[in-house]
Amino acid sequence: MIQLNYKFILGFLTIICLCFTSAFAQVKPEVWQLKSLKSVGGNEPAILGNPKVVKATGGGKAIAFDGQDDGLLVDANPIAGADEFSVEVLFKPFAAYPDNIEQRFLHIQDPDNPNRRILIELRLNDKQQWYADFFMRTDSASLTLIDPAKTHAVNEWATITLKYKDGVMKGFVNGVEEVSGKIDYMPISASAKTSIGTRMDKRSWFKGEIKRVTFKHRVK
Repeated sequence: MIQLNYKFILGFLTIICLCFTSAFAQVKPEVWQLKSLKSVGGNEPAILGNPKVVKATGGGKAIAFDGQDDGLLVDANPIAGADEFSVEVLFKPFAAYPDNIEQRFLHIQDPDNPNRRILIELRLNDKQQWYADFFMRTDSASLTLIDPAKTHAVNEWATITLKYKDGVMKGFVNGVEEVSGKIDYMPISASAKTSIGTRMDKRSWFKGEIKRVTFKHRVK
């Protein structure tokens, strides 16, 4: 009887551990460190133009984009299957006004379904400042979140984050919420791609450096 109880307890603990491991795997962030043109998040990217790996201010590496024809196209969608998520970019935009005012530097979409897409963007003004722009498109709706009054200096590292949960999309810069709005997200397929440094249709190029992109399936 003691042996049976021992086996039962051992089996029960094993199940608990497996459940915990599975749950942890689901919420563990996927981090793309942009320090190589050969691999981004374990995927070999298609390279547009001539982006360069550079030493980042403060240590580490980043990828620099020239704002003209540099970009990366990654055959992966890290938020596939998530009904809540966040996408955060650690980046440093350069001065590019007035030649390149609108820059769409992270874009998730299945190329065969343009009606479902997510973009993280910026806009530049004539004071060498940028402000955030977040966009989501579903089959039946679209939402743009932008506030030109919330500006930030170019040539400085910053984080820009798009979060979605319970029908609400929010935009953050350096951890501070700046904009929010309601939209019902429709999942983008696992076959979708992610472009970095440009909109997926090769326009609205980014001028600056990007060091890291972090994807999470859970939002606090």
